[in-house]
Amino acid sequence: MPYFQENDVKLYYETDGEGTPIVLLHPPVMGHLTFRFQRPLAKHFKLIFVDLLDSGRSTKHSSAANVTELARLTHSLLKKLNVKKVIVLGYSNGGSIAQEFALRYPGSTAGMILIGGFPEVSSFLLKKEFELGIWAAGKELISLFSFVLSRAHFTSHKEQQEMAGFIKKADGETLKRIYEDGMNYVSTDRLAQIKVPVLLLYGKRDRYMRTYLLPFCRHLADLEIVIVSEVAHQVPTKRPEECNQIIKSWLLRKKLVTM
Repeated sequence: MPYFQENDVKLYYETDGEGTPIVLLHPPVMGHLTFRFQRPLAKHFKLIFVDLLDSGRSTKHSSAANVTELARLTHSLLKKLNVKKVIVLGYSNGGSIAQEFALRYPGSTAGMILIGGFPEVSSFLLKKEFELGIWAAGKELISLFSFVLSRAHFTSHKEQQEMAGFIKKADGETLKRIYEDGMNYVSTDRLAQIKVPVLLLYGKRDRYMRTYLLPFCRHLADLEIVIVSEVAHQVPTKRPEECNQIIKSWLLRKKLVTM
């Protein structure tokens, strides 16, 4: 199995396909299985899947599991893979890592895709969701996490079991720190520094995220927003075909495709 190792941490990763590289960044503890339905995009692009720290097959119990360090480790992995410029795709809290990557490594960023993304945790509902996550992680309720997240994203029992197995490998104390760091993350005041094309994808039923459209619209120069019908937050897993087509069409339209 392929690993990227730096000092005392190891990141598990997979690559699939050729062409424009896209690195896919998942929410805490869910691992690369989050993007299992994005695999068909490998017919057109080079997909780079990664298990971030304390997720899947990567290092657990790491104090380096924070937004800034995860962005840096992702950049180091891409350097190892000889990827000069990449599309960073972040889903949910993984979108914070994508934003930090684009801000810290503009020369390595060709474009950014955020699915259910937010520049800071400022709304009442999202704050409560993070606070619940911090409480549950502090109580070591990893089995509860695995039950809720796997069923929220997948309908197949096999897919639920595989995701639950990934999540149960997580460390509660590390997960608590990840949620605390994510809750404190803010990019709003730096968004104007992002000059690359940006695509925002939201589910029409995702009431948590609507308030975050305004700061993105105010600060990003090259922005497209797509609202996906009949889904809440889980666009990559509940509406995968539409999600994949939107991504492909946007990359073609923005001429970000390596032929």
